[in-house]
Amino acid sequence: MSSLVPAALGAVGAVALAITVFAVLAPEEGSVLMARIRGMGASETEEDLDAVLPTEQLRAKLQSIFGRKLERSDGGTKLAGELARADLKLRPAEWLLIQAGATVLVSITAAFRFSSLVAIPAGGAVGYFGTVLFLKFRKRRRRNQFEKLLAPTLLSLSGAIKAGYTFVQAIDLVSKGSAHPMDVELSRVVREVQLGISVGEAMSRMVRRNDSEDLRLMHTAVQIQAQVGGNLAEVLEKIEFTIRERVRIRGEIKTLTSQGRVSGYVLSGLPFALGGVLSLAAPTYFLPMLHELIGWVMLGIAGFMLMCGFLIIRKIVNVQV
Repeated sequence: MSSLVPAALGAVGAVALAITVFAVLAPEEGSVLMARIRGMGASETEEDLDAVLPTEQLRAKLQSIFGRKLERSDGGTKLAGELARADLKLRPAEWLLIQAGATVLVSITAAFRFSSLVAIPAGGAVGYFGTVLFLKFRKRRRRNQFEKLLAPTLLSLSGAIKAGYTFVQAIDLVSKGSAHPMDVELSRVVREVQLGISVGEAMSRMVRRNDSEDLRLMHTAVQIQAQVGGNLAEVLEKIEFTIRERVRIRGEIKTLTSQGRVSGYVLSGLPFALGGVLSLAAPTYFLPMLHELIGWVMLGIAGFMLMCGFLIIRKIVNVQV
């Protein structure tokens, strides 16, 4: 690379880092910091206001230009739902800025490390898909936490209904003693009902937010009971037993297929680990793979075959219950 390329890459990396830090650390409009600023008396100096307000003004301007348009679009609405399922307190525009910053930073790091412009797209792909995998990991972890709390919550709802509470009152009562994220979801259902939304619609929104088959089963049973009548407490107890058995069977299947999953991860990660060790221990030995056409072709074919093998292993060990 020429002498100007590293400087340009460094400047772009600095901008990307600034964008990422700004998106994560800048206080929001309703933050405690802004409340303190608005509550300053005459004794506060103008320098204190000037030290904070430009950042807030820049953030508000960017949010009004890009963020609101994005949030009102179909893609922004879908991305906001994904962030909510991952339990990330970020706006869609902020998440996209973080993705862009991570993509640029990893691509520049790869370019400096391997001294090749070819590493830029590969590093950018690693940075982008790393944020995608992080989002999926957060969604999966939150959904697992929610599903673990679902059976005890149904048992508590059944007990509250037997004690004489209505269904909405039982949800409100159970939400105050539930753990996260169940408490947040139940409280949101109660607030939506208080705002005039029907119980069925509020439960439907809860199902869409969490994307849980067990919750969808519970919602269907509650809808049927509301139409044909019956003992709701008894229905919830039966659903709780069904969900508990599904969780038990799912755990047994996970135990039986654990060896296959671990084998898939090891076989897929071993070539990357070996390539990293070779690039550090003997850089001159590994350089033809990054600077020659035949090396790029071999890396592409190997990556494609690894991806196919990993997907096949995942398909085999992923048993639906």
